[in-house]
Amino acid sequence: MVGHMATTAEKAPEKATKICSKCGDGTPPDYDVWCGKCRSKYAKERDALAEWRAERRGIIRGILAMREHIAAHFVQWGGRPFMAQEITSIVNSLPGPAVADESAKRES
Repeated sequence: MVGHMATTAEKAPEKATKICSKCGDGTPPDYDVWCGKCRSKYAKERDALAEWRAERRGIIRGILAMREHIAAHFVQWGGRPFMAQEITSIVNSLPGPAVADESAKRES
């Protein structure tokens, strides 16, 4: 069959529908593997975790600052023995470490 041309047009392979790799239910956009609902949920969880970590870092820094402040106060007394009531009274009377105002800019 010389000069015979194909009469049926070749069909392009159909594009498979993507399924969200996280929930297995939604359809993600071409540039992602998660659907919008899963991506949004992940972003909210990530932001909440970042806030929690920042709060924990602040608490830990406060504890360390207070320990340093109390230790600096007791260094002046040398090897003097203390009674528990004295220590409690002194610690409760200490003003605490100075902290930056919450509206102060963070140093980089």
